[in-house]
Amino acid sequence: MLTRRSLIRGMGLGAAAAGWPRVFNAQENDGDLVARLHADLERHASFGLKFSAGPGDAAAADWVAERLRRIGYTVDESEFPAPFFIERDARLSAGSASVRVYPQAPVLPTERAGITAPLALVEDEVRDVRGRIALFVAPFGRHAALFPSRGIGQTVREIADAGAVGVVIVTTGPTGEAIALNAPADEPFVPIPAAVLAPNDAAPFVEAARAGGAATLVIDGDATTRPSKNVVARVERGREWIVISTPRSGWYHCVGERGTGTAAFLEMAAWAVDRFPELSVFLMNTGGHEYFFAGSHHVLDEAPRPESTLAWAHIGAAIATRDAVERDGEWVMLDEADPQRSLMATEAAREAAAEAFAGLSGLEEPAPVRAQAGELSTFTDRGYRAAFAVLGVHRWMHTLGDTLERVDARLVVPVLRAHQRTIELLVATQQRG
Repeated sequence: MLTRRSLIRGMGLGAAAAGWPRVFNAQENDGDLVARLHADLERHASFGLKFSAGPGDAAAADWVAERLRRIGYTVDESEFPAPFFIERDARLSAGSASVRVYPQAPVLPTERAGITAPLALVEDEVRDVRGRIALFVAPFGRHAALFPSRGIGQTVREIADAGAVGVVIVTTGPTGEAIALNAPADEPFVPIPAAVLAPNDAAPFVEAARAGGAATLVIDGDATTRPSKNVVARVERGREWIVISTPRSGWYHCVGERGTGTAAFLEMAAWAVDRFPELSVFLMNTGGHEYFFAGSHHVLDEAPRPESTLAWAHIGAAIATRDAVERDGEWVMLDEADPQRSLMATEAAREAAAEAFAGLSGLEEPAPVRAQAGELSTFTDRGYRAAFAVLGVHRWMHTLGDTLERVDARLVVPVLRAHQRTIELLVATQQRG
């Protein structure tokens, strides 16, 4: 029986006869590819913190732009204002306990002396928080963002609406570290000072809240904006286009979250120029990801029209990070991929993506595009039909621990090649269709 999947598979097998080099080619030197990816991961890590509009983000943008110019792209760089906080002090104190907290961006600072008020513990539901600092212990999860109408974001909104004077979110997650949370860029998520507290540091404050004690929340600094950069690049050779996009900015070092995608993006940018000499290629490398994809919204109008776009490959967060196990209270990194990742694809791209990503943990069954799950829906809402993205949430995502130790270039290789193969299949399907 001839199915669409078998037809696509047949197209792949016939690629060589059509003069198209295969991506999965035994002659490809894995060692060279791994070395290039490893070098790019190290370079990415060397820039330090990648907050939007910070020095690490700016250095990464300059590096990406220069690489794309060397490949042969015409590169345009533009700027947009992103929230930025110049911190002087951020802590929560109760009795003899005093610990670092992480201001929730966009930040609403306190006075220098902070806010002193009774603590109110919030676990299952919001009760009496009026005039108090709410200590919200979030359910266990790999948290990433605050959404106004669901999840922990909805609870934080309920806390503010109920009259709390401040909120401290204990981001209960797999590593015990504080997890930074994405939020809209326009204004503070709630009209009260808000911060994140590491679960590892929360015990004395939970005890103080249960005993009816008071606490002082200090979020001292300057809440402002700074310019963040978008990098857009083109090679124009025909009326039909391939689009490849990835965010650049992120919380803390974000080597697993953003570094893996950046390394794959640079490799794919070089590959696409040679692989499709008859097609035009459009690239997007954007800032402002932490603020519900602000950078992409600023440059999306520059992308080719949906009807001219044969494939849109979005390289999302944590596409290939190392899995880990806990032994005797210590994390041991493994040489295999964290399976907490997903593959999303539009209906037009689903069969191709399933074919290309088969056998990769977490990525074997393409799911429909989910609104605000990464940036893909930002593009598909504009009418791009043949689009797909990988989105991972690894253990250390949005934490200070998302460093070079969490990645291995060898794990990036199969995911990179699956992206390339999906593009090949989409181009073949549409050009022959």
